[in-house]
Amino acid sequence: MKLPEAEFAQLARSHKTAEDHRKLAAHFTAHAVEHENDAKLHEELAGHVSGHHDAVETGLAGESRHYAAHSREAAEAMRSIAKIHEQLAKEHQHK
Repeated sequence: MKLPEAEFAQLARSHKTAEDHRKLAAHFTAHAVEHENDAKLHEELAGHVSGHHDAVETGLAGESRHYAAHSREAAEAMRSIAKIHEQLAKEHQHK
């Protein structure tokens, strides 16, 4: 579950418990899913216009793919951050 921005900011600054880290992991995982969905949508949009020979639409397809690639990269980073928070939650669980 993605946290409201103010709650996320507060928790990101003050995380201390396993539960805090689990909440942050869930937030980053949800954010990753959003980025993955955005990437899929923009790849689909790029495919829709890529058959056109108009230079402007060709540019649109290229930029849509470019944005999709960045969205996939952001999703990967969010999943990596979530994994770190999951590891930290386990460490805090054992304290």
